Amino acid sequence: MKVYSIARLKDGLSSIVAEVAKGAEVVVTDHNRPVARIVPISRVPPLPAGDLSRLREAKPLRLGRRAKLSSAQLVRRIRDEE
Repeated sequence: MKVYSIARLKDGLSSIVAEVAKGAEVVVTDHNRPVARIVPISRVPPLPAGDLSRLREAKPLRLGRRAKLSSAQLVRRIRDEE
């Protein structure tokens, strides 16, 4: 498993994504603290079909005057509704 800071991830995103596509797992750190893990999509379990249809049907929410709900916030909202 390789470890990269956020700054290094920004600078070398294409090459790091290529490593992940070949099967590598990457941990991203912020001030030497792990904050995220990037794994090949083949290792991520698929969402159940019902969740996918709910994502397609969901209306974007506004958080402020111009801000829309991000995809991560939408997924959390759907997950928390259950």
